Amino acid sequence: MPIIGDRVEIERKPKLGGGGPGKIPHRRGYGGGDDGDHGGSGDFRSREQRMRRYRIGMMLCIISVTAIFVLLTMVYVFRMGKGRYDEDAHRWIHDWVPLHLPYLQLWLNSLLLLLSSTTLELARRSMARKEEFAAMGIVPPRMKRDMPWLGITVLLGCFFLAGQILVWNSLRHQGVFLDSSPSRSLFYILTGTHAVHLVGGLLVLLYAVAGRLMAIRFESQRIAVEVTGWYWHYLAFLWFGIFALVHFARG
Repeated sequence: MPIIGDRVEIERKPKLGGGGPGKIPHRRGYGGGDDGDHGGSGDFRSREQRMRRYRIGMMLCIISVTAIFVLLTMVYVFRMGKGRYDEDAHRWIHDWVPLHLPYLQLWLNSLLLLLSSTTLELARRSMARKEEFAAMGIVPPRMKRDMPWLGITVLLGCFFLAGQILVWNSLRHQGVFLDSSPSRSLFYILTGTHAVHLVGGLLVLLYAVAGRLMAIRFESQRIAVEVTGWYWHYLAFLWFGIFALVHFARG
């Protein structure tokens, strides 16, 4: 029988990753080496994952804080309209005493909180620009003269808390104490709970401000400011809701 002796040549494709002529360079995957962008896309993806986790946690925190203040608002409105039940007389007694608030100080505190929300947004945008320029390897000269928006935000937050202490002291000088009447008690509880939550946000911002002294990575500072910005703006919005409640629902 005839034997077929022709050999079929199979064309082989060039291997990836070689360095010779005609070779196709191998592209590194996520997290593989430094391709001139300080860590490559792997670091970017890791940063985005961290940001996403912290944002989800912050949204859950905001939801829980909202539930607390919705409950306090319901108690405030119910207590103002219904009064308390006297078991001896077997009837509801209206014991709500309208508050005489120091409006000048409260409006000043509101302005301070609104300004702090504005400066925090400016700080967030400034840090976002720095991150973009750093990714491109560019350090513009103007960044050395940037306003310390984050430090200004912390100062304004501290001034707001000091203003709240002045409001409470002013009420105490008028004989308005925590247990003197339901309206006064709920005012202290509402504003005090808001102040406690603001202190929590202020501590995170202090952490970001002290980043250089504590050798904290810029990425961590950036995430702290980005996520806390949501919380801070929310607390500013919440404060105006509390202010409107104690002003219009005075009984």
